[in-house]
Amino acid sequence: MNNETSSESPELKRLQLRKQNSIRTFLRVAGVLTLGAGGICMVVAFVDFARSMNGMEPPHLFWMFFLGMPLMFAGFVMSQMGFMGAVTRFMAGEAAPVATDTANYVAKETEGAVETVAKAAAKGIVEGIDEARSKPGEGKD
Repeated sequence: MNNETSSESPELKRLQLRKQNSIRTFLRVAGVLTLGAGGICMVVAFVDFARSMNGMEPPHLFWMFFLGMPLMFAGFVMSQMGFMGAVTRFMAGEAAPVATDTANYVAKETEGAVETVAKAAAKGIVEGIDEARSKPGEGKD
């Protein structure tokens, strides 16, 4: 399951904790379970609330909304942190080819303009050197 560490550079390994893989696994498993438990609490509270709307009796499990919301938030955050590396690698894999194609396109399309600017700069430098050579004695201390 952990093919994510196969292409890591030595610099990246220095940044990681010694228990990086076990922490990631814990966050993934606990996050999904906590998110699910919070979702179940929310559904139970909603069903209880909906049933109470049909009768004259107040909801008895409304407090489960207040338990389910923080559980869902905590589960979402843990899952987000646990899957962050995989999602980021996926996004980079999707975006890098597009960025490369764009850079290649811009380089190819601006080749003439860059050449013109380079020639103009070279011409200016040559003219400046020629002008300095034609005025002997100036600029010497």
